[in-house]
Parts: sequence; C-alpha cells; structure tokens
Amino acid sequence: MKKRIERCLYWFKDGRENLNNLDDLYFGLSVLLTTLLNEKYDGVKIKFINIDLATEDTYRIVPALEKFKIFYQPGHLRYYGVLDIDSFLKMSGFERKKYLWDEAHNFLRKASKVIGNPQLGDACEYCYAKGISINLNTDYKVIETELNLYDKVVQATLLIQFDDAGMYSKLILRQGNSIFYEKTIDKARNGIEFFLEMYKSVESDGKSIVIKGAKDVDYLPLKIAIDKF
Repeated sequence: MKKRIERCLYWFKDGRENLNNLDDLYFGLSVLLTTLLNEKYDGVKIKFINIDLATEDTYRIVPALEKFKIFYQPGHLRYYGVLDIDSFLKMSGFERKKYLWDEAHNFLRKASKVIGNPQLGDACEYCYAKGISINLNTDYKVIETELNLYDKVVQATLLIQFDDAGMYSKLILRQGNSIFYEKTIDKARNGIEFFLEMYKSVESDGKSIVIKGAKDVDYLPLKIAIDKF
C-alpha cells in the first residue's frame, strides 16, 4: 500500500519533561492510526502528523504554546492538546487507548476543515470506525502471502505485535482458518521504526520458510524448517 501519510505519532509532555515512556508505550497505536488513515486517504501527501498531548503545567511553563492549536505547513500537521496526566494514568489500558483514539479523531476532523483537506476528514472517519470495530488491536501485518508448502497452499503472515515490554515480530502459518505454526522471530524496543520496515518477503522452498529483508540485519535471510503437517 502506497503511503500518502508517512507518519502519525502521539507525543506526551509534562512541564519540562518529555514522557518518553508514554511515547513508546503508544507507538503501536500510532502505527495503527497511520495504517488505517492510509487505507482511505488519497489527498495531498503529508509527511508528518504529530499529536502533542501536554499537561496544564506545560502550557504554564511554556506560554508560547497554544492549547488546542492546529499548525500546518505543506507536508507537516501538528496539534497541541491537553492531557490530565493523573486521570489518564488511572484509566484501564483499553480506556487509555480509546481516549487517545478519540483525541486523534477530534483533532483530524477539525484539522481537515481548518486546512481545507476534505480527504483527510473522510480518512479520519473511516480510520476511527475501523479502529473501534477491531477493538483497537494494534497487530501490524507486514506481509501476507500464499505459499506452497508440502504441495499444499498455506497462508503466511509476518506481523509485529506490541506490548508494554516492546515490539515482537512473529511468523504465523495457516491452512484455511486453522493456525498450524507460530514463531516469534525478533524483538525490539517500542518506537524503533526500522523494525516495521526491515522484512521484505516471506517465501517457501516447499519444505521451509525463508524470510528475507534488509541486508544489515545479520540473521536475514532466515530459513525455518517446517515439519510436514
């Protein structure tokens, strides 16, 4: 899929402190937001969309920042929202994700009108509804393909999963609706964008799976023998 929106990220700040732990923790949600927007968006290319969520202390200490302000220049869109950090941290994990999803939706819907980009508004509504329909599942499918394995057609998926501890790449093999093989390939710290892009293909030689990717990843290409099933 050709990306018309290159990157959409959440950023958190409390006073003079950047809350990098929250930036990283919600990197998976940022990836989901970017992915779903790109499924629909067909307007002018946007390189960066940054959603800054800052506490009241931040705006008090840095009065030059304007609450609820939308900034735009070609290729760059930015928003400054307000975060009640104490209330946010008391929420459940899903409640936090839903809160952030709602914030992005409200901002993008407003921004599409402010900057005169109706395609962004359409993509925003599509993205919001689809995200809710999948319960804000952040699993990121890098590759989906059909392969021939032991003379049978199987579906191979290489995806990235996110949790509090980091990001994990996983290979899943299915025949029909049944999963018959799963393997975690690698892990990385949340926020490492290269991890989302380093896998290029999943192939089969009939008895094994071969994962290919960036030349500077020392274990690629990776050959995985699969028992006959």
